[in-house]
Amino acid sequence: MLALYLAQIINSGLALGAVYGIMALGFSLIFSASRLINFAQGELLLLGGLSIMTLAGVMQLSPLVALFAAGAAGYLLGRALFATTLGLTLRASPLRQLMLTVAASLVFQGVAILAWGKNPLMPPRLLPIPDLRLGPLFLGRDTATALLLAVVSMVVLGLFLTRTRLGRALRATSQNAVAARLQGVDTVFCHALSFALAGALASLAALAVGPQTGLRYDMGLGLGLKGFAAATIGGYTSLGKVFAGGILLGLIEAALVLTLSGEFKETATYTLIIILLVIAPREHDERP
Repeated sequence: MLALYLAQIINSGLALGAVYGIMALGFSLIFSASRLINFAQGELLLLGGLSIMTLAGVMQLSPLVALFAAGAAGYLLGRALFATTLGLTLRASPLRQLMLTVAASLVFQGVAILAWGKNPLMPPRLLPIPDLRLGPLFLGRDTATALLLAVVSMVVLGLFLTRTRLGRALRATSQNAVAARLQGVDTVFCHALSFALAGALASLAALAVGPQTGLRYDMGLGLGLKGFAAATIGGYTSLGKVFAGGILLGLIEAALVLTLSGEFKETATYTLIIILLVIAPREHDERP
């Protein structure tokens, strides 16, 4: 009985944690480049997922095309978010910039309601990942899909940041924007790029979470807060730590879901997030 209970926690927790990990990577990327917390990150996931669902309803998407389309849709949404928030207020106070992302999240939520309505929508599974059994551990296809997307996203992002000229420019901006500007780096473009890449990550996360829970107009806030919590747990110091923060949060939440009734699950989850944020490492003031 205990083994079955643990297997359920691991399967559900990894599915949730992988999504939170992808979201946390986006939070970390934007925070590193601009020292800004983007509270519209969850709505980027929502709009990206709804856009791909609509596109899939119009045409038959192969897995490779679905991945490309999701990344492109999220990239454009993230770029649009930057153009309407930080891009207009580069010299504004951090509080004003933060509130602009909050306002943008409400606008994006309104767009989702106008375009797709308030009823939950269940997107198709666009990535044909089968169930996996690793010894006594069983991973359902949703869990396998979320983990594969998360790990590949983390590896590709890490290679981009360390092996490409543009990625090194982004890292230079995150370490010292003034020095990077003196070296000829277009720091404004790097800020915009961090938003765009975070949008692409959020849209890819939608491919994982959409078939699990469906897409609802009000889901962005919850996913965004949990992605933010995961990034804070990871300390914003490295992609691996941030992703591990997402996995940890997902496993703990899955244990709470199986332990508590539905009425108390969300309350317990957000209480846990508050505790984790209070005791999280303070290294987030460092640059990765």
